[in-house]
Amino acid sequence: MGRTQLLKLLLSVVILVITLMVVEYQIGWYSLLTSWQGFSAGTLALLVVLSLCSNALRALRIKISFELPAERYPQMFYLSTNHNLLNNLLPMRTGEVAFPVLIKRYFGIAVVASTSHLLLYRLLDLVALLSIAGVLALWQSDQVISVVIMLMTLFGLLLFDRGKQLVVWLLGRFSSPKLAKLAQAFSDLPTRGGHFGAIVLTTYAVWLTKLLAFLGVVLQLSQLTLAQAVTSVAIADLSSILPIHGIAGSGTFEAAFVLAGKLYAIDTTALLTVAVQLHLFLLLMSFVAFLLGWLVAKIFSRQTTLKTGTE
Repeated sequence: MGRTQLLKLLLSVVILVITLMVVEYQIGWYSLLTSWQGFSAGTLALLVVLSLCSNALRALRIKISFELPAERYPQMFYLSTNHNLLNNLLPMRTGEVAFPVLIKRYFGIAVVASTSHLLLYRLLDLVALLSIAGVLALWQSDQVISVVIMLMTLFGLLLFDRGKQLVVWLLGRFSSPKLAKLAQAFSDLPTRGGHFGAIVLTTYAVWLTKLLAFLGVVLQLSQLTLAQAVTSVAIADLSSILPIHGIAGSGTFEAAFVLAGKLYAIDTTALLTVAVQLHLFLLLMSFVAFLLGWLVAKIFSRQTTLKTGTE
């Protein structure tokens, strides 16, 4: 491990420790964890199902995007949950590296091709998160602006193919074999027609289920309005792209949530309390989804082995 990587790791550990200490001093971990007793079993089960559905839809997006066979969906689900868990645990989005590695291992898809698809996912994720959050946050106060956001989003999605063509043209200006491969990978991306439309719809379904689960946690555990909750959740989620944060996103996730809530002049302690609870829910569901994905993949692998053996 290089000196720079070691310093980043140490900084991540320091941020985690500081976060744990601040939460204990401001709130108290015991009172924070016992507040979950206010959830009814039915409500908690619904939020868990919504969160797992979001993971299942991410796997469906992979199937649609690469046009993979439906019978191998269990492997896609495991791949997706594994990738999601690493993204939530590792700093600076380094968990993204898992996606091309895993998809090459399970499906033999080249790293350049899978990386270009991953970039498409992330651009669509950003569009979906911002547009859904914008509409939800503003719908009650200004429906006209909400409709404008919808129309601008639709127009932006229609420009994806033009943007791809521009990138391919720019890459083609260089006489490099590696850039030529990258240009070809971008050229092959589905950015128009029914194929692209299916990827877009699946992406929006991913974010609707994820945001509903997160908003359910926030609204149940706080007095925030829908607009306040949506703003804080969206900005907290975007904090994952920051270059430095604590282990498993600790510190920056909570700080982003609190800063967003301060736009509405909400008490800092109240915001920190629900931010930590939401972060714990996010991490717990990442582990649950990963374990479920691992189990499903194991069962699928065993059934495939038995079927091959009987034939």
